[in-house]
Amino acid sequence: MSLILRYLRAYRREFLLGVACLVATNALSLWIPWLLKQAIEALRQGAVARTLTRYAFSIAAVACALAVVRTGSRLLILGASRRVVFDIRNDLFDHLLAVPASFYGRTRTGEIMSRAVNDLMLIRSLFGPGVLNVVDVSLRYGAGLLLMAVLDPVLTFAAVLPYPFLLLGVFRVSRTIHQRSNATQEQLAEISNKAQENLSGINMVKAFCREAEENAAWAAMTREYRDRSLALARSRGAIVTLMGGLGGLSSLIVLWLGGRHVIEGTLTLGGLVAFMSYLALLTGPTVMMGWVLGVFQRGLGAIRRVEEIRAETSDLPGDRVAAQPAPLTGGVEIRGLDFAYPDGRGPGRDVLRGITLAVPAGTTLGIVGPVGSGKSTLVGLLAAVRPVPGGTVFLDGRDLNDLPTGPLRAQVGIVPQETFLFSRTIAENIALGTPGAPRERIEAVARLAQITRDLPDFPQGLDTLVGERGVTLSGGQRQRVALARALLIDPRILILDDALSSVDADTEEAILAGLRDATRGRTTFVISHRVSAVLGADRIAVLEDGRIAEEGAPGDLLARDGPFARLRQRQQIERELEDL
Repeated sequence: MSLILRYLRAYRREFLLGVACLVATNALSLWIPWLLKQAIEALRQGAVARTLTRYAFSIAAVACALAVVRTGSRLLILGASRRVVFDIRNDLFDHLLAVPASFYGRTRTGEIMSRAVNDLMLIRSLFGPGVLNVVDVSLRYGAGLLLMAVLDPVLTFAAVLPYPFLLLGVFRVSRTIHQRSNATQEQLAEISNKAQENLSGINMVKAFCREAEENAAWAAMTREYRDRSLALARSRGAIVTLMGGLGGLSSLIVLWLGGRHVIEGTLTLGGLVAFMSYLALLTGPTVMMGWVLGVFQRGLGAIRRVEEIRAETSDLPGDRVAAQPAPLTGGVEIRGLDFAYPDGRGPGRDVLRGITLAVPAGTTLGIVGPVGSGKSTLVGLLAAVRPVPGGTVFLDGRDLNDLPTGPLRAQVGIVPQETFLFSRTIAENIALGTPGAPRERIEAVARLAQITRDLPDFPQGLDTLVGERGVTLSGGQRQRVALARALLIDPRILILDDALSSVDADTEEAILAGLRDATRGRTTFVISHRVSAVLGADRIAVLEDGRIAEEGAPGDLLARDGPFARLRQRQQIERELEDL
């Protein structure tokens, strides 16, 4: 309800003007039967054609005014509902960019998409047709019943006699509607997630000939959605049928009892016609209430699902720090860091244990180790991707948790192994973190990342569109674009997380040679499964099972005949075997 009240207050002017128009709409619509009553009574008293013409023109004028005011009410309220959803959609997207990484670790993309698209359509119906019809029905019932009571109190009591039974049936069915509406929306989220997974992994589906199996699974899910939607439609139809049936019963009662009152002389014929007209004006909204209740039930369910996302808060201490930090020099110190993923990732124990490192500003640290040893986790924490225990990670002597997240990340450039590119040009992807970068700077970092050697293969050079997720580029090309993107922001700390794993050895050597000048004076972390990629580092740390197995200068480690030396020997043997 807080979301409803918040946006009703935000657009209270539009909603209040819309309600004022609805008041005028109902006043005019209820005026017409009264004019009709007067015209019939005048006709029975022998009125001349001029009098009847005046009544006819009066009814026509009121009808025209009614059309104008009714249109205004809909433009105001329905327009406000679209502005509300516009704001909610923007706020929701802004919130999705701010929620912690753990949220995306436990929530599927398809479900998020369903809430951000389908649920917002239901919320729009709640704020638009839902609010409009609730106010309209309330006003019409209040004024209509009052006028009916003025005409004939006994007949009014008889007309509304079936309505308590109607309300009882509506409340019973509405609970079923709410449950079935939630079930339908949840199944729609499952369908959205299935579609997103299959379209994103279409190459794997085709490569493993999974088309038939995936199509069968899709058909089963859509069949379930159809069944749930039909069950919901039956519940909503039951309300409409219930309301329509009892509304017809009320009309029969009025026709029978009202006719007797006319015969007895306690009610005029014009009064009966006006009474029947008012009852007809109430019958439509009564039937509409079944649909409105469905809109409210589904809309409230959608609001609950959206508010679940909005309730997610960042778990990064730096997001609650408002002060702007001084520019970093790049000194990094880690003191006894233990880390485990709070969302169930990892082997069920600490991924990092007792990590202690000192990396002076401007130096390069190479990190090697087997798969799952915690290399990517360690460097990811430096970019404030996940919260770390206080007093364990320091940048320039300041606790990482005391630095505001946004400004900190602006000074840390990270090139992940799994690179994501947007459906834009190569140049736009490079300039992602620096949108106003001069063209010559973009071209300079592209040369440094060895992208320019592939430009003859691109139809428009750096202005070539790369397709969704960079699908038109090879893995090595995507990594080099990501490297250029990180270099363009001129970070004080550069993290290469196995960023050259998809390039060939010659390209890797050329990139590393160019990076020696680019990383001079910049703190750099180089993660690689290739020993050759870290031999140029000032120091090397070897991780095994979440711990630092050894650390030191490259020459010292090779001379120790420890894990690093054995890893180099094994890779040399593997390369010699490949060359045979």
